[in-house]
Amino acid sequence: MGFWNKVLYIMVSCLILFSCSDESSNSSQKEHVWKEQTETIDKAKEVEGMMLESAAATRKLIDEESQ
Repeated sequence: MGFWNKVLYIMVSCLILFSCSDESSNSSQKEHVWKEQTETIDKAKEVEGMMLESAAATRKLIDEESQ
């Protein structure tokens, strides 16, 4: 058996092994690995939106006062 045949055999074996594991069927029930990080990003986006709204309101006030 040649080197590439062995490599191919190992790769196919790993593919079959991982595709038959139970973890993939239960992955929807487990928490997302990066759940905390995605929640932090979502909160940061909310804060960014509030800051942009505040800046727009401040700009509007300044424009009204300068007229």
